[in-house]
Amino acid sequence: MSEPSEVTLADATTDAAVLQPNLALVLERITDGFFALDADWRIAYMNPEARRLLRVEGDPIGEVWLEAFPKARGRRFEREYVRAMRQQTPVQFVEYSATAECWFEVKAYPSSDGLSVYFRDVSNRIEAQRELEHNARRQRAIIDFGRAALGGLSYEQLVEDALDVVRDVMEAATVDVYRYDPVAETFTVTASAGWAAGTAFDPKRPPLEHLRHVVRFGEAFVCADLAKDPRAAELAGLRANGAAGLIGALIGTPYQPIGALVVATAQPRNFPVGDVRFVESIAQTVAEAARSHEAYQRMRQVIESIRDAFVSFDRNLRITYVNARMARFWGHTPGEMIGMPLQELARVAGAAAESVMAALRATIEQERPRTFESRFDGSWYEFRVYPFSEGVAAYVRDITKRKEEQQRIIDLNQELERRVEERTKQLELANKELESFSYSVSHDLRAPLRAIDGFSQALVEDYNDQLDGRARNYLDRVRKAAQRMADLIDALLGLARVARTAIVYRNVNLSEIAASFAEELRERDPSRTIEFTIQPDIVVKAEPHLMRAALENLLGNAWKFTRNVGVARIAFGRTSEGEIFVSDNGAGFDMTYAGKLFGAFARLHAVEEFEGTGIGLATVARVIHRHGGTIRAEGCIGSGATFTFTLPEHPDGAAL
Repeated sequence: MSEPSEVTLADATTDAAVLQPNLALVLERITDGFFALDADWRIAYMNPEARRLLRVEGDPIGEVWLEAFPKARGRRFEREYVRAMRQQTPVQFVEYSATAECWFEVKAYPSSDGLSVYFRDVSNRIEAQRELEHNARRQRAIIDFGRAALGGLSYEQLVEDALDVVRDVMEAATVDVYRYDPVAETFTVTASAGWAAGTAFDPKRPPLEHLRHVVRFGEAFVCADLAKDPRAAELAGLRANGAAGLIGALIGTPYQPIGALVVATAQPRNFPVGDVRFVESIAQTVAEAARSHEAYQRMRQVIESIRDAFVSFDRNLRITYVNARMARFWGHTPGEMIGMPLQELARVAGAAAESVMAALRATIEQERPRTFESRFDGSWYEFRVYPFSEGVAAYVRDITKRKEEQQRIIDLNQELERRVEERTKQLELANKELESFSYSVSHDLRAPLRAIDGFSQALVEDYNDQLDGRARNYLDRVRKAAQRMADLIDALLGLARVARTAIVYRNVNLSEIAASFAEELRERDPSRTIEFTIQPDIVVKAEPHLMRAALENLLGNAWKFTRNVGVARIAFGRTSEGEIFVSDNGAGFDMTYAGKLFGAFARLHAVEEFEGTGIGLATVARVIHRHGGTIRAEGCIGSGATFTFTLPEHPDGAAL
């Protein structure tokens, strides 16, 4: 899914006609479905592609989205959207939509106003991925079952294994193995799995049409839906007992049929070619166990059908079987290579073949499978080697492209490490420059401020008799401005120190910090009547000095802005959702300007009314963000303010 430009609810309204022109055009034309939800979870906008994908009829604008799409309730869509809004962080996921009956890849971007959601249909990708996984599972089952057949199991044991393997891989309701009597042209069940006790249909006296088909034509009988396929008219007994889809595969050959392997599913199913081939492969392996000649032929077909080169050796490393792919690699026919000692190939391949021979001998001696890689003639090959009673077998696959890709990843990682190292050096240099700048601000700017303040004071003291009231007022204002400038410099330096301070996480008891600072505030102005409510034992993982600075700024603000309240109340605690807050009943602020509170020098009250530099809340925000947390403010003029922040439970670098 390509990354769309982030569009939030702040950009959208309930009608595309009033969107910003360029944005509206983009949303109408993008190939992704897009809709926007407001803070009340109502649909504020939906582009045409979203309406098409979600099969929307009528106008959903203004509807609560879960009422418009009730099938999403309780599903991952609801959980992820709620998480995105609660944490104010984007989410991305893939989920099946019962509304659209397809798979969607979804990206949702939250804002304070609502949620913006992009999605697209990825059903083809999901189904392709599932088919690849199912194909790999079928291949593994075929190989494992073939290996079991080579392991000397009895025919009865092999048939029982076949029932289990087919039923498991195909997720089938029932699996039956029938033996065919070519003289009487009758079928008799020899093994069966999945039939419920008391089934009315007797598998020992089956309807014959599907079984006749596999014997007559020597090919699988494949029926996606027994209720609709005209060939299945005779199979009403199967349908009555829960069979809906069916594959019947021949056991044996058209010239020497042994029987049939029949797989039935409880639901209609469009069987892919891979499923049919899988059932046929198992059926042929069963036939191989019954007749050694046919077994050899069937195993050869399976081995020749795989994409790997295959070869088997006796215990003296003479070739006993080789498939066409392997023979072509060496420039021979399979017949020419049977009986050839591996040493002859080793003379051509050199050191590479010597290492392969050593691995084959070790596999025979240890009787344990192994996988290894070897390079030959400029290419890389993967060997999967399996021992058996008479020697060893090997599957060989060209993995040159995979090795090249692995090397490319290694090179990319090395390049990334180099860039990280360069970036680290740049950051170290930037920090040194910042420290130099901080020193310059502290030293070079303070000197002229001290001069301004000092000479202004000297004028007042030495020439007081020669100055009228206006002049003295001007000088007093100059001194206050210089002192305020010095305070601003101190605040800026403090803010810069927050950015540079290394974070070493410790367990920090915020309640103790709050209680200690509250006592300090009472000592500063014992004449004030104030009630502190501090929840005990609020412990977080954080940098102690930075968290003290943040908490003292928040409590100091609450103290300052409750100055004009008869009985001031300041509370510190943690909500049931784990958020930490500082609240007061002081002057409050207009929520219209809440977004400016955490900026440097941002002030919502005049200096004459409430003193301050405008750096305190910026420092708090910097501390919280450096810890990976979030902070927000809520207030009302004359009714106080609440500052709420969150910190990660297990931040990066913290000791768990």
